Amino acid sequence: MKLSRLIEDLGPVPTRGNTGVEVKGIAVDSRRVSPGDLFIAIPGGRHNGADYIAQAKDRGAVGVVMEEFTSAVNGNLAQIKASVARRALALISNRFFNYPSAGLKLIGVTGTNGKTTVSILARSVLEAAGIATGLLGTIYYGIGERRIPSSLTTPAPPRLQELLAEMKRAQVTHAVLEVSSHAVAQERLAGLEFSTAVFTNLTREHLDFHRTLEEYRAAKLRFFQTLHHGSLPPERKKAIVNLDDPLAGKILSEISVPAVTYGFSPRADLFASHLLPGRDGTRFKIHWRDALLPARIKLPGRHNVANALAVIAIGLSEGIAAEVIVKTLERSPGIPGRLERVETGRGFDLFVDYAHTPAGLENALKTLRGLYPKRLIVVFGCGGDRDVGKRPLMGRAAVRWADRTILTSDNPRSEDPAAIIEAIRAGISRGAKGIRRIEDRREAIEEACRLARPGDAVLIAGKGHEREQIFSNRIIPFDDREAACKALAKLGGGRS
Repeated sequence: MKLSRLIEDLGPVPTRGNTGVEVKGIAVDSRRVSPGDLFIAIPGGRHNGADYIAQAKDRGAVGVVMEEFTSAVNGNLAQIKASVARRALALISNRFFNYPSAGLKLIGVTGTNGKTTVSILARSVLEAAGIATGLLGTIYYGIGERRIPSSLTTPAPPRLQELLAEMKRAQVTHAVLEVSSHAVAQERLAGLEFSTAVFTNLTREHLDFHRTLEEYRAAKLRFFQTLHHGSLPPERKKAIVNLDDPLAGKILSEISVPAVTYGFSPRADLFASHLLPGRDGTRFKIHWRDALLPARIKLPGRHNVANALAVIAIGLSEGIAAEVIVKTLERSPGIPGRLERVETGRGFDLFVDYAHTPAGLENALKTLRGLYPKRLIVVFGCGGDRDVGKRPLMGRAAVRWADRTILTSDNPRSEDPAAIIEAIRAGISRGAKGIRRIEDRREAIEEACRLARPGDAVLIAGKGHEREQIFSNRIIPFDDREAACKALAKLGGGRS
């Protein structure tokens, strides 16, 4: 496609050089530029794309999009000045792949916790009803039977549009997307029109990126504030909102599309009551209009009932009968790394969970405490190069709900693992008992399994479905589930 056509959606923008050149691809990393590519120079905190324009040109870029013209660029390289380079990247990517979302019904799920569970279960419900549905989320990208490893919760625009184009070729009609706050703040969704937006909850997270909770809240809110934009009339769109969350009122006051609320309050349009937790899942009753339906999910915990309600609301908004939705949820297996049970063979329960926020860890521990174990043992750490303020809060949550706490490494990245553990300990009172520090995560998991006795419960938290551990100078294969199985095999239980 010619560059002049590719930039039409940016509106009138200043240009230099020959914009009639043919563009073969889009790149934001100068090291990955191929001959014929358009290079988008994204400004950033650590690296500024404008500093790498010469390298992109040397690798064969035919044009560059930047926020400010620079005299360092030779005249034979086409230049486009965009006010916001990230937004330009999204709009250009959308155009390059020929607007793939135009034939898809997009359902966006946002919130601090629950996005993955809601998205995967929602896809299951839609597919069970005969609706061909794609998925873009934290664990994987799903197109038909294909499961593509996920790189980002919400992919960067070129990859996002490429995946949507693949869905369209596969005759998918609906796509469920996990919408991260980073994606909203970085304009990755520009050019996409969502028919349904789902809000799960908001708690402290990503303050390394957003700086303040107010900024983080504003990013979530912005997704709903722009929901009415696009060619679809607002009455054909839907907002699905967790009424129990403090942000719900603000969302409902800001939107101009129909809304369905859910939660545990009888004020919600769809609510749950009579929760009955168990090791094999949770039973509850659904209240929808004048109907009262019994339901069961294979996921423990009140928070997972809330996630199930969001899924039910999605299904109902797509015209699927409540009975069909409930039956699908009853059949749906657990979600990888979300309170995923590992068979121990030693009389105690062991769960692996992605909980990496104070609220997420507390939800997981409260859920397991509700199963009335003799003792509750937790193993967790905190990620490096991420929000440091949540570390003591997670330490406080652990000692409040667990009988034994083993502090260890998560993904330390460029930080000192020992320093991260000390930051977690800052939230734990000096007199607290049952606290261990084992920096090596594999050894920490082995110690938890060794300590556990029949009737106990063990929670390994923080990494969930992840299969790698990230250090400053290396990335190693690491799966909490596999580590637990190997630890149990050493003790004469579990699966080797």
